Amino acid sequence: MDITHGTSREHPVVHHVSVTQPLFWLRQGLNDLRKAPADALFYGAAFVLMGYLLISYFDSAPQFVLTLSTLFLLGGPFLAIGLYDLARQHEEVRAPQRVSLWHSMTAWKANLPGFTLFAALLAVLVFGWFRVSLLLFALFYDTAALPSLDELLANAMLPANLPFLLAYFGVGFLFAATVFALSVVAIPMLLDKEVDTVTAMVNSLQAVYKNLLTMTVWAAMIVILTAVGFATYFIGLIIIMPLLGLASWHAYRAMITYES
Repeated sequence: MDITHGTSREHPVVHHVSVTQPLFWLRQGLNDLRKAPADALFYGAAFVLMGYLLISYFDSAPQFVLTLSTLFLLGGPFLAIGLYDLARQHEEVRAPQRVSLWHSMTAWKANLPGFTLFAALLAVLVFGWFRVSLLLFALFYDTAALPSLDELLANAMLPANLPFLLAYFGVGFLFAATVFALSVVAIPMLLDKEVDTVTAMVNSLQAVYKNLLTMTVWAAMIVILTAVGFATYFIGLIIIMPLLGLASWHAYRAMITYES
């Protein structure tokens, strides 16, 4: 199956979309999931496995597991490149053709320089959040006797822990909002067109700015659905993450068109 890659000679145009569009994106993502459930659920299973690895490895170190759980949300758009490609393939193939899982797994090769630089920038943000989170734990807890993750969650609503929670999730929100704004359009654009990383990120910021309310609703839906997946001990992520990844491609399509 040959899927052509766009060229950078096309000029991206950012569009305003209504606040009800996120629901439509989810329906489109669900349709894509139904067309190729095994391929999409392959990525969902990878997210579930990653969740179990985080819990099993960092269960005794809450300062790491909470940080890495947050990074799970931050890195989601980048990890979903394969899902974006599946959604793009659905636009190209016609029955009785089917999408290619292998093509989606190697889709990043289409714009290796762009994805490499974006990964480097994401790594810088991730490292910054990692260091800040450790600093917050050091400020609020005795690092020689950190509470276990179970203890931290059990006592989360105690008044004594509220300053830590406000600081931790406040700073985490700033990091997450930054990554979301930079990536929500950028990563699908890097996959779809031969553009550089800076151009893709600028268009992503413009899309968020032009659709601030809609993007706030979309981000809230992503957080809520991901939290549901976490609450099911990661099992729910096997469907939720593919659904969000496929829907995010349609969000990109709705907000960005190209003119020669």
